[in-house]
Amino acid sequence: MAEWVAHGVVEAPPDTVCAALLRVREGRIGRDNAPLLAAVPGAGRLLTGATLRGGPAEFTLHYGGRSAVGGTVEVGRRTFAMQGGFKFRAEYEFAAHPRGTLLTYRVCNVAPAPHRDRTLVRCQFWLSGKLRIGLRGALRRIGDVVGCRAYPI
Repeated sequence: MAEWVAHGVVEAPPDTVCAALLRVREGRIGRDNAPLLAAVPGAGRLLTGATLRGGPAEFTLHYGGRSAVGGTVEVGRRTFAMQGGFKFRAEYEFAAHPRGTLLTYRVCNVAPAPHRDRTLVRCQFWLSGKLRIGLRGALRRIGDVVGCRAYPI
């Protein structure tokens, strides 16, 4: 499985960060429901108007119509993951850090082995520079939701 990993700091305690960011329930996504979905670099805007079904730890993401399934969302005590289809997975993990909370962000190629080398699957991992830039924007949105500074390290 190919992956790209980046880190950031959110200047608030992990419990505060998780309480603000891991609020996930059935319904339309937004600032008060699954706010991390809007922060996924390159995907946030595409998820405007999407809804979640299921819970409390695993949800199905629906967008582009009530019955269209766009992926899955998993929520843990200090983790959040979004998987789109069979090839892309974004994972957030939160841990204590001297300045507040360490955010570990992973983008994973989870396509089955026979599909990993297909152009469309590899394309999203060629764009790691874009993901790094996107992470800066995601951290700004995370800081806005939590009400503190957040930045890459």
